[in-house]
Formats: sequence, C-alpha cells, structure tokens
Amino acid sequence: MAHAPALAAATSGVNRHLRGETNEIMLKKKGTIPVNTGDLMFVDAVNGASAGGGTASFLAFPAAYCSFNTHAYFEVNFAGVAMSGSLSGVTEEIPVATTGIFRYPVSTTTGMTCSPGYIVSGASYGAGGASIFSQKVVVGSAAGTMDEGRIGYCVRAEGAATTVDFNLVTRFSGGTKGLWMAS
Repeated sequence: MAHAPALAAATSGVNRHLRGETNEIMLKKKGTIPVNTGDLMFVDAVNGASAGGGTASFLAFPAAYCSFNTHAYFEVNFAGVAMSGSLSGVTEEIPVATTGIFRYPVSTTTGMTCSPGYIVSGASYGAGGASIFSQKVVVGSAAGTMDEGRIGYCVRAEGAATTVDFNLVTRFSGGTKGLWMAS
C-alpha cells in the first residue's frame, strides 16, 4: 500500500518495514498524542490502560503511552507498526502494519544474540521497567525467557546484534498470548 508523504515534523521515526505483506489496517489515534512512523502501537482496550487512564477508548497509542505496569497488557493489545506519522493535535486514522518483517534497534549498546524463532519483545525502561520504548526491542530465547510484551519472532541469525529482523505477531494477525510457544 502506497503512503502519502508524511509531514516532516511527524516523521522523526523510520519506516522499519523490510519485506512481506503488511496487511495494514486503519486505526484512529488520540489527537493529543503524536505518532512517529515506525512506532510500535497498541489499542487501548482496557480501562485505564493508556496515558491519562479512564475508560477504554479503543484508540491507537505508541508503546510509550502504555500506562499499565505490565507487558502482558501491551502484548495482548499490540496492534502493529505505524506506517506513517501524525502530529499532536490531530485526531485521525493512521495505517498500522499487522504483518511483515521489520528491523528495530535493540535496547542495549552491546547487542543481543538472535536466532530464527527467538522471541522479540518491546524493550522496557523507567522505574522497575514499567514503560515500553516505542522504537526499541529486546530478544529472548525460543525457550521462553521473554514471557510478556512479545511482538514477534526473529528471522535472521546474528551474534551481538544491535538491530533485529523479526516477523510481527499482533492482535490483528491472529496472534494472542495463548498462541505463543510454551515458556
């Protein structure tokens, strides 16, 4: 699917799509929240889950706005990757990729070991790891060292990788927490 050029201020992110069908869906995002191309997105489907709390809005938010102190919520409501940006102050629908192979930086400067099938999760930061980066990931082994926040599987082997190529698994691509490998 072709995209209109995004506004310069809304494109500080990167189109991280490498290959494969993206099966994009249009999700409405909250007007007070900026979205960058490449942001990992979740759907606010539970009361109090997004920045500001309140009732479930069913709007799309970048990962950094997930306010639950658990990655389990992010995982089951992970929508995919923003394929274009949107400025704060604009309530609009944005295209979100639900499938495909994507490349993201890992959250450590020393890199991580990746092998096909290893689990990729949204990377944590902040006090007690309560927040999730919108554009960084971590890698765990296929044996299940990453129990929550999972967003896909590695597709390329590399030692001490500073980026990881992975296949998305989202709530819209048929993936749910119950379908992940036994950990």
